[in-house]
Amino acid sequence: MMSLRKHPALKIGLAFLIVLLLNIQPNWKPLQDDWRVLRGSTSFTGDSYRAISDAYARQPWNADWAQSAGFAALAVGDYAAAQTALQKTASLKGWTPELHIALGDAYQGQGLSDQAVTEWETALPDHLTDTALLTKLARVYENKGRYPEAAAVLRTLVALEPDNAFAQYRFGVVLSVIDPPSAPAHLALAAGLDESVQPFAESLSQAVAAGLDADDPAYMAGVIGYTLIGLQEYPLAKASLLNAVSDRPDFAEAHAYLGLAEDRLGGDGLDSYERALALDDTLPLAHYLLGLHHRRKGDNDAAIAELKRAFDLDPANAAAAAELGSAYAELNNLQEAESWYIQAVNVASEDANFWVLLSQFYLDHEIRIEDAALATAQKAYELAPNLAEANDALGYAYYLNGSFKFAEEFLLKAQSLDGRSARINFHLGLMYLDTNRPDEARQALNAAASLDAGGPIAEAAIRALTTRLGGPSPTP
Repeated sequence: MMSLRKHPALKIGLAFLIVLLLNIQPNWKPLQDDWRVLRGSTSFTGDSYRAISDAYARQPWNADWAQSAGFAALAVGDYAAAQTALQKTASLKGWTPELHIALGDAYQGQGLSDQAVTEWETALPDHLTDTALLTKLARVYENKGRYPEAAAVLRTLVALEPDNAFAQYRFGVVLSVIDPPSAPAHLALAAGLDESVQPFAESLSQAVAAGLDADDPAYMAGVIGYTLIGLQEYPLAKASLLNAVSDRPDFAEAHAYLGLAEDRLGGDGLDSYERALALDDTLPLAHYLLGLHHRRKGDNDAAIAELKRAFDLDPANAAAAAELGSAYAELNNLQEAESWYIQAVNVASEDANFWVLLSQFYLDHEIRIEDAALATAQKAYELAPNLAEANDALGYAYYLNGSFKFAEEFLLKAQSLDGRSARINFHLGLMYLDTNRPDEARQALNAAASLDAGGPIAEAAIRALTTRLGGPSPTP
């Protein structure tokens, strides 16, 4: 049986997964979620909505006022009122396809997707070329795991809008699970229409090609599921991996990745990890993923045992070494933590991400600031000068060493690369505090607190604001 890990076509997929599991964001433009259902109008003001509602309240028997009130309520997001008014309209003058669509939107706005689908499906025969309606249906079908129906709607949508890159991409992604050989054509079209889709489309196309080369349906489903995890398409990944283990119940790697998909969906992948290890206790992947599972559950002792086993079985797994470093750091065993972070950079000496993690360890614990912290940050920057985390580590290292000029240079560059990083904004805020720029400090620290709401960085930012600037700015 071919291993998922060893196929040459999976190099891109492997990179995605390592990045995902380390919680380091790759440096590509993320896909925008074009599935958001647009309301029918944004021209209504609060006053105009109230005027229409008042007129309807005075003449509730007037179908035109009822309809206007329903559409106005929908436009301003008052979905319960929209539902009531639209149903009243239908009782007064009968149903139309447009009323079914609008009522579906009102249901969807209230989170009642089953009722929304019923209304949209009722309207569809009269609106077969309505791309907005097709998009709504495709979205909800996919969210509900009704992939054949999603594919059917997307097929119609791309026929109507062949230049719609997002629709082509979604069609290709869904097809990769239910009809893999048909997926690459649409993924290629999407990549050609929008370069931001290209890395996603190419990695998934490579996975399909790997499966076709192997001529093994279970392997194909497994490798596609694995790649979909890397693309953060967790529901589809789970569906593909379930296909894999259904076709081959002894497919240990697929069981392990199924556990990861279940974890990422907010479930519990423990049974799948244990099944994988029951099938093959020497599988490093399963021990590694089970270690990550225990880390997410806050059980660092159990995690360490699994991660050490994973590293023993695969000494080239820098990610396992880095996770061990993090686990020991959380247990306040800083000597062991440092040892494992160093092991990670020894294994992957040309990967800036692991140098960043080692540097962050020194910086966060304020140890070896003058030598190792600065040197490891410089190494990360040397390897990846446009990596936000590397610039942040180097800037913060300079800050802790009192070199504010260099600190500002690299922290500002880090912010320009990733303005939504709470960590970067926090470090920038501290630098502004110590260079007597309270306005800039307040702005950066408020941003850090907002971006990490409820987290440790937010807590530290609020503490800095309170002790140095009298408190955070009030929320607008």
